[in-house]
Amino acid sequence: MVNDRPIDKIGVLMNDEKQFQILVCIDGSEASYSGLRYAVRMGGDHTADLTLLFVRPLDSGLSTGGLQMEVARENMLKWGQELPGMRALKRGRDMLVDMGFMEDSWKEQVVHTDVRGDKLGDNSIVYTNEEGAKITLEMMVSHSVERGILDEIEYGEYDITIIGMCSEDEMGPGKIHPPTTMAVVDQSPTPVLVARDLEQDHGHFMCVDFTEKAIEAAVIDAQIASRCHCPVYLFSVAESEDELPKAREVVAKAKSAIEEVGLQVAGDTVGVGDPVEKILEEGRKYSLIVMADTSVKGFRRFFQTSVAHQVLERAENSVMIVR
Repeated sequence: MVNDRPIDKIGVLMNDEKQFQILVCIDGSEASYSGLRYAVRMGGDHTADLTLLFVRPLDSGLSTGGLQMEVARENMLKWGQELPGMRALKRGRDMLVDMGFMEDSWKEQVVHTDVRGDKLGDNSIVYTNEEGAKITLEMMVSHSVERGILDEIEYGEYDITIIGMCSEDEMGPGKIHPPTTMAVVDQSPTPVLVARDLEQDHGHFMCVDFTEKAIEAAVIDAQIASRCHCPVYLFSVAESEDELPKAREVVAKAKSAIEEVGLQVAGDTVGVGDPVEKILEEGRKYSLIVMADTSVKGFRRFFQTSVAHQVLERAENSVMIVR
C-alpha cells in the first residue's frame, strides 16, 4: 500500500525500489487520449509502466454472437471482436505504437480473471520488451465505473492516475462523466490528473496555500513535472494586501523545498483577491493547474467545499490534485 512506501524527510513518495506507475483511464473520449499522450511524455525512455484501464458495467447477459466463451475471449484479446471497451483500448494501443512508445514486437501475455455474474470477466494484455518495460491494457468489469477505477488504484499502487472528464452528453458503457471523475479525485489516495484537452509545453501552475501539505505537494509536482521536462511555476494568493508577505513567504518556502531535492522553479508570483477566481484567471494559460488537497485524512468530505474542488469543477484546462 502507498502508506507503507518509504518517504523522504518532507513526505515525498520515493520509488527507488520499483518503476514509476501511471494509470490512464480510457473511455473513448478525446480527453482520455489527451491524457494518454501526457502519460507517454511522463514515461519517456520507458522510465514508467503504463496501465490503460477501461471499466465496463457488470453485464451477465453480454452477447458474444453465439461463440463459445473461450473463443470470444481469445478473439477479444487479439483485437478481433468489437466488445465493450475494446475499440477504446485498441485505439490507445495504436497510439502508443504510432508515438514510438511501444512496438509490435513486444512480448504479449494474456491474463483472464473470472468474475461472478459476468461471462467475460476481467481481461488484460501485458506487453513487455527486453529491457523490462511494461504496458498493460486492462478491461475490468465492475458494478460502477467509479468503483472499478478506485479498486484498480488501490490494487496497483499507482504513483499517478490520469482521468478524462467527458461531457454528460457522451453516452455509452464505461464513459467517465463528471460525477465519476469528481468521486475518483475525492477518494484517491494519490495524485489524480484530470485531463481536459490537455495542451503540452505550457508548464505546471503549482498553487500553494499556507499549509505544510501544500509545500509537500509542490515538491511532488516538481518531481512529476521533471519526468516530462515541464517547467513549474509557483503561485499563491493573498486574500488581502495584509496577507501579501505571508503569500510571498510560502512561495519562497516551496521554492526552497523544491531546490533541496535538486529541481528548479521556472518562475513564481503572488496575487491578491478571491483564491478561486485568481487561480482560474492566472492558471488558464498553463498546461496544468496543480493544487494540494489539504483536507484532513478521514474527513475527505471537506475537500468538496475546498478551493481545490471549486477550481477542479470550474477550470477549462487540466487540473491535478496532489495528496
